Amino acid sequence: MKNTYIFDACALIALLSKENGYEKVEEIINAAKNNQAKIVMHSLNLYEVYYNICKTYSKDAALKFLNGIENSPIELNAEISKEIITIAGNLKIKYKMSLADSIGLAQTCILHGIFVTADHHELDIVAKNEKIDFAWIR
Repeated sequence: MKNTYIFDACALIALLSKENGYEKVEEIINAAKNNQAKIVMHSLNLYEVYYNICKTYSKDAALKFLNGIENSPIELNAEISKEIITIAGNLKIKYKMSLADSIGLAQTCILHGIFVTADHHELDIVAKNEKIDFAWIR
């Protein structure tokens, strides 16, 4: 059974900027290209990447990135189901985190996946107290 990885925005930002930990993200993407892993990303987390690229570089660079996602092994999910709403809402109530992180974590719970992130400052407490698997990139 191959692992399912759910990407947080910071995972792709690290890869695009060659930040510390990008090698781990690259490794997961290569595994997915070889059908040894599955990568899912919620559209809200992808929105954060788009926003970051627009802010840091340009709208054209962000659109180029967004168009390139279609040719990557990353499967996008735009669904906001009742199950995602309840899991994400409960996590957001219990822990201080962004809306996108709560959605990504809810998706991780539903898919029994591994959340790929670098956000220790918000998510260490979640990792300590919840049965959610994390792949820390740094």
